[in-house]
Amino acid sequence: MTDITDFLSDRKLWREILFADLYSLKQKNAEEKAAVREAWLRDFLYSDYRLPQQRETGAVFFRSLVRDDYKGLFHAVIEASGIRDRVVAEDYQHRTRPARLNAAASRYMLENAALFDVLDIADPLDRACCFIRACKYGFILEHFRKMTFKALICFADMQPVEHLLARYFRAQGVATVTLQHGLYVDYGDMDTVNVINYEHQPSEYFLSWGPETSQLIQRHHPANTTVDCGKPLIFNAAAEEAGQAPRPYIAVFLDQQIFNRQNEEMLQIATACARRTGRAVKVRFHPSVRKEEFFAKFPDIREQLHFQDADFVIGHTSSLIYEALSLGCRVLRYDSEIPSIPLPGSCTFSTQEQLEARLALPQPEGLAQQYFCATGEASLRRYAGFFREVLPELSGQAAA
Repeated sequence: MTDITDFLSDRKLWREILFADLYSLKQKNAEEKAAVREAWLRDFLYSDYRLPQQRETGAVFFRSLVRDDYKGLFHAVIEASGIRDRVVAEDYQHRTRPARLNAAASRYMLENAALFDVLDIADPLDRACCFIRACKYGFILEHFRKMTFKALICFADMQPVEHLLARYFRAQGVATVTLQHGLYVDYGDMDTVNVINYEHQPSEYFLSWGPETSQLIQRHHPANTTVDCGKPLIFNAAAEEAGQAPRPYIAVFLDQQIFNRQNEEMLQIATACARRTGRAVKVRFHPSVRKEEFFAKFPDIREQLHFQDADFVIGHTSSLIYEALSLGCRVLRYDSEIPSIPLPGSCTFSTQEQLEARLALPQPEGLAQQYFCATGEASLRRYAGFFREVLPELSGQAAA
């Protein structure tokens, strides 16, 4: 058992928990950091935290990432687990309108002022910002510390609060499990916050979508246990409307804004190929991208969410290209200097000539299984099997 005071006094722990917050601050100037400090303080102190009742239960399922597709995936696993004696914490933070001070959060910050000196952060503004974040995460941990349960299942423990919970409760002997929430790229020496997807893995068990991610986690955390369970819910890429057959088209998945140069290079190749072969180009935009900029530079492209009826799909590092594989799509990846999840050379291109040459080759069979070992009901059975075997007293069914 780990004493909470000793636990919260660990400097190395906080360097890891606050990694993403510090990363977000490092490119900001003093004025911008001061604005972040005020925003983070309001976020913490002027919110309601609608967390589950503090009671004895079998398992806590915890999700801090807020997105509807994440919620669907999370609940599919919750139901497959067979655990009925449970509490679910998700979508729990709500900003008060009008603004109202959360007295309990304010009191926690005052009572844990010593955390400020624990943080091994040289820049005073960075330390002030991260102190606020540490208090927020510690405040949520304090709520769950007053509960008794046998298992903690995190949706994404690269998130600071889930990382903190997993570290603490694993030290208390609670079974800790993390789900995979996306396809993870091995970035090597590239400077990106996304390395926390695999460098931070505090839970005892990691339930993977497939061998590609399992191998990445095992390389970084050989002492933890990875289990291939697949992805129960795959994006629905079929067109909703029935009607006249569309003009043959290329579906292009654009990456996040930081890769806009590669987005433009990929679109230049796609539009050139489309003009030469009589196809249209339909684009699925990343939420961070400014669509109008691409429409101005590429006036012939059109936005479209579905893609399953495309002649072929191309993308750069988007995880959607791997989901497209599982849906039976012809997939090719634009190859650049940016690290990405690998595909065979026959499925990658960097020029128009390479793209058209690759299209003349057959797509290797069984590619999708490397990324998604199972989907749908087959995946749900794998999750159910994991919980029966590892937590039989909670799932209600003894292991065979």
